[in-house]
Parts: sequence; structure tokens; C-alpha cells
Amino acid sequence: MGRAIRAAALVGAALAATAAGGELRGTATFAGAPPAAVPLEVTKDDDACGKSVPDETVEVSGGGLANVVVVVRGLPSPPARAQVVLDQRRCRYAPHVQAVPVGSTLEIVNSDPVLHNIHGYLGQATAFNFAMPRKDQKVTKVLRSPGLVRVKCDVHDWMAAFVMVVDGPAAVTRPDGSFAIPDLPPGTYTVTAWHEKLGERTAQVAVPATGEAVVRFAFGG
Repeated sequence: MGRAIRAAALVGAALAATAAGGELRGTATFAGAPPAAVPLEVTKDDDACGKSVPDETVEVSGGGLANVVVVVRGLPSPPARAQVVLDQRRCRYAPHVQAVPVGSTLEIVNSDPVLHNIHGYLGQATAFNFAMPRKDQKVTKVLRSPGLVRVKCDVHDWMAAFVMVVDGPAAVTRPDGSFAIPDLPPGTYTVTAWHEKLGERTAQVAVPATGEAVVRFAFGG
């Protein structure tokens, strides 16, 4: 009986390993010389915010483009819900860009000792809009609809963040432009790569049952 149990466990482990599937890896690159990174001027609350904040719109390192959201389309069910954080520190949103499964809970934190008013737009419609006057205040919002949520602060107009609410596996490119999305079932998928300023690219990618598929997205030029 013990041998049968052990054998079943081994079979289950083998099936789980097979079900894990392949991995999609790749890069997003910026062709040509990147735009000069000019800091954004702080126009109020400089005691808390500093005199300026970095412009995170186009961040390029060694030709790699950061903050590109890569999404795999066409899977029958969305990824598991999660709880994620959008912080406000030194009058900047952190992270600047993130990808979040639909139905997830977004916890918004004010780490600054100043008033922020968080205004999120899903398309042209307001997704949420509320004030956070206290340091260490936290507010949670459930992201029920897929799409791009643009987040602004109505008090500090230079503040911006992007929350891509996705119904498929996704990743955000690292500072060097690389990304990885593991555990994809084998198949051919439409893969999109979105950047806040440089637009969207699309590719068809065949993912194997095991091993990896590689895709590269080029922006700029």
C-alpha cells in the first residue's frame, strides 16, 4: 500500500511538472539615442517632495527599455488574483508601472506627510478619486475591470503611475528591458507590449511544452 501511495505521488509530481509548461522570455529595446532625462520641477510641498523628481516616462539602460507591460493574450482563464501596493513616497508613485490580475486588490499607501488626492482613470471614466491627508494612511480598491488605469494626483500634477489590469499572464520589463513569464501552456499566443509614451507592439509567439520561447520588442527609432 505504501508503494502505491509513493507511486501515485510520483505520478502526480510528474503531471504537475508537465503542466507547468514553457516560459516566455524576451526584451524591450529602444532604438537610437534615448531622450534626455530632465527632472520634473516640484511646485509645492518641496519640504516633503524635494526640489525635483525624476522623469520616469522613458527609462533606457544599455538599450533596454524599462516599464513596458508585456501581456500574453488568449488563455481561457485569468491569472490568480493578488494584493498589490501603490505607494506615494517623496511625491512619486512607486512602482511607476505595474501589471495586476483582474479582480486583484490594490492597496494605496501615503508615505508622505502631505495631502495627496489619488485620481484613477479607466479610459476616460473615473475609476477612483479620493483624498489621503495623513501619513501612513492606506486605502484599498478592488480592480474589477481589465484595462489601463492611469493614476494622477490632483494636488501634485507631476505625479503619474500606470496600473495595467490584465486578464492574462503578464510582466513588466526590468531596468535592462528584460522580462520572463513562466508556466505557460504550450500554444501560439498573441503577445502585446505596451509603453506609456511609445505605444504598443504585437507579436505572435509559439510557446513549447517545455523550455522557452523568446520575443523581442523594439521601440523608438
